[in-house]
Amino acid sequence: MSDAQPLFDLTPRCQNYTKEQTLGPVSAQSSGRMASEHDLASRELCDGPIEIEHVIGYTGKSPRTFLAMPGDKGKFVKAMGSIAVIGDLDDPHAQKLLRAHDESISALAISQDGSLLASGQNGSTHIPGFAAPVVVWNTLTQTALFKLSGLTRRVAILEFSDDTRFLAAVGEDCVLYIWDTASGEVVFGKRYTKQLSLFQWIGTQDCGRRRVYRLATAVCGIAEVDHAELSFDATRQQWQLATAPVVMPAAGMARNYQCSALATYDMGEGRECAEKYLLAGTMEGDLVVMRLAETRKQTKLDITRSGGVYRASVPICSGGMLALALSPMALSGERPAVFAGGGDGIVRKVIGYDMRWKLDSETQLDGAIVALSFVHGSAELLVGTDTGRTYRLLSEDLTQPAVALTVSHVDVPTAIAFGARPDLVATAATDGEVIIWDLSDYSAVATTKRPYQKDAPRPKAARRIAKFGDGARCLCWVTDVAVVVGYGDCHVRCFNSSHGRLDWTIPTAHRHAVSAIACWVETKLAYLVTGSLDGSVRVWNLSTREVMMQFAEHLKGVTALLVDISNPRLFHSAGSDCAIFTHSLEMERRTVSHMMRQGAFTGLTQRIDSEQELVTCDASGRVLFWDCDVAEPILVMNVEGQSITCIAISPSGKYFALCRDEMLTIFQFSTLATAPPRPIAEGWAHSAVVKSVQWSPDERQLVSIGTDACICVWNFFASVST
Repeated sequence: MSDAQPLFDLTPRCQNYTKEQTLGPVSAQSSGRMASEHDLASRELCDGPIEIEHVIGYTGKSPRTFLAMPGDKGKFVKAMGSIAVIGDLDDPHAQKLLRAHDESISALAISQDGSLLASGQNGSTHIPGFAAPVVVWNTLTQTALFKLSGLTRRVAILEFSDDTRFLAAVGEDCVLYIWDTASGEVVFGKRYTKQLSLFQWIGTQDCGRRRVYRLATAVCGIAEVDHAELSFDATRQQWQLATAPVVMPAAGMARNYQCSALATYDMGEGRECAEKYLLAGTMEGDLVVMRLAETRKQTKLDITRSGGVYRASVPICSGGMLALALSPMALSGERPAVFAGGGDGIVRKVIGYDMRWKLDSETQLDGAIVALSFVHGSAELLVGTDTGRTYRLLSEDLTQPAVALTVSHVDVPTAIAFGARPDLVATAATDGEVIIWDLSDYSAVATTKRPYQKDAPRPKAARRIAKFGDGARCLCWVTDVAVVVGYGDCHVRCFNSSHGRLDWTIPTAHRHAVSAIACWVETKLAYLVTGSLDGSVRVWNLSTREVMMQFAEHLKGVTALLVDISNPRLFHSAGSDCAIFTHSLEMERRTVSHMMRQGAFTGLTQRIDSEQELVTCDASGRVLFWDCDVAEPILVMNVEGQSITCIAISPSGKYFALCRDEMLTIFQFSTLATAPPRPIAEGWAHSAVVKSVQWSPDERQLVSIGTDACICVWNFFASVST
């Protein structure tokens, strides 16, 4: 092509894993931290009496990151932050977590025989140059075979060839790389003037002693498609790419391709070879049909002639065609059906050939369709949307109701809380959505986002809209019947925990965003405490939702509120001004105060044993223990000088967990009052900063949330063994 130049440096860009560096399913003994470009195993994922049990976090922000596994009817793979998860459709507990990336995964691909999996990521912030490596996995052993480097900024497209010999990757740096999956060596590289928006393997053909590979490419913003042939030049001893353009309309054709598929039609006994059509979905919402040039056996592509011809542009959907899947076999004796997913949230089944197409059936889902793939056997279709929802559809008739698989937060989770039950946990996110999870099967018991109603008018584009303004900031349980949430629009809202509907609202509870909340409920005393970014703290009657009293002690925002564990008529508040105050409901004033000269408190908890000291963490990496009778902290812990975002003491009072950067660390209190706690466990599963962590009431699990939009469920064994 005239607009592309070969990359002359085609030295092998892969890393072979030794036995000690092999990555596998995340467990207490597995490793794989990508701390540098040449070291993926520098940190244990789980160390001590802790293991990762489950990860929730599919966002749908990148297309084709939710795929069915070929050859295995019940398996699928999807991206959750920086982890590739192999799951089972029938068993939510059967998760294999593959960890080798240090940023969120942006692309996935599976070979046709299902033996290999490839995952690419966003540009790393830990490696100079924003490197975006590609990792090739063995799906049988769940181990990494190669780390393939060369791309930067973001991996946009990954595709295996039909015979699984080659893996092609397209990056946002306008570079195309093709690797040999047997050795990990680069066989071809090319830099384009614009990023490729379409890459599709067309097939293979034996020409003499060697095999040639056909493919199609197109760059962003241009409708022209190139029919190309990858072959080995024995004279130069290297692979080369020859291209022939597909004939397109002379004028008025401008398209941005989003997805593609290859349709092969057998034309009968009189034809030497079958007709091949390239089907491409565009951001304009139409299906572009191109008939590719026929090539006889034992002959190469004739670059002096056209590589194909444009046949039709079929309007399919609004909001762009973002996903495309072709049924593996003809259904009911007809030609293979085309399944198209649009930005309007509708999956459409289209049947046709060449210039004649008709709509067979369709169904509306929640969110723009970003992933479509067939379960082995082609009876079912797996669908992923940009609202974090995944579904199963019957491919024979899309009018049948879709089966919801999973629900996830799309935006960053901001708060998490357990109630009295160890199997129920509530989370809130910056888009205002609150979800209550059942940890027995990791399903969503209730959500504040209402699902799409079948009789409702169809939206032009199914994009996520926050239910409440400025996002949720904090939450707490009211026994097990409701969840109270503080929002950035200064409102406090209460949702029913069984169905997620709004029970009541306290409008304009503060002048600024509600940043902290706590609740106490008993027969003779029931109140709600809220804190704001303006430093004010208000106490509300939980029955009438009227203000009982107000405190304005903090000079900066309130970051945490806590009801005293021994005397519920006392509550504690911590703020960004590095101050802690204890307030009395009976005396209606502050009774105890603690302050530091520098730093900002990010978390607050209280010991159950000892003298029931308050424990705080701050942005300077300190854990401080406070006694009500002593002005200065009685114990100070410095944790590697890193910012600590949250701290939580276990229900038994023997352990506490804290979040620092991407790590979760568990400490055990010493039996001696003057001895500092000692670390006993460390876990690493998030790809971004961990926002918060909470213990389950039975102390057997912890749940953490991170800015990578993932929710991680951890098993804790120390309390069981004790």
